[in-house]
Amino acid sequence: MEALPGYKECFVCGKENPFGLKITFFKDGKEVKAEFIPEPKHQGFKGIVHGGILFSILDEIMGRTAIVNKGVMTLTVEINIKYRKKAPIGKKIIFTAQLIKDLGRMIEAQAQAHLEDGTLLTEARGRFIVLSPEMQKEVEGYLCD
Repeated sequence: MEALPGYKECFVCGKENPFGLKITFFKDGKEVKAEFIPEPKHQGFKGIVHGGILFSILDEIMGRTAIVNKGVMTLTVEINIKYRKKAPIGKKIIFTAQLIKDLGRMIEAQAQAHLEDGTLLTEARGRFIVLSPEMQKEVEGYLCD
């Protein structure tokens, strides 16, 4: 697997964001993968990961399918998310995402969050618009390893 660059101050992947999750995303063939072990500071109800944290990670990982498959960056247009099981604090969560439709200036992607034993926690599907070449060049200035 190949590590994908992050964006310096991004809440999900930014290594320079003191409040961020600091997640590294990996290219695995045409899929994007990541792992995250949530801490008590990430909970909503006691012992359960806040749904907004899961949403943010699924949003980020789906957008990265365009980088892996088309070499372009995107902005989120819409996301449909289904929470299947409670995500526990302190357990490793594995995220995967796939590009499912290339519509030219728009892509559709899907993503899943599982526990190590395969339990499906959350799944999402979204649509993302490809950045203009000018905006992509600007965003590339925010990348970090």
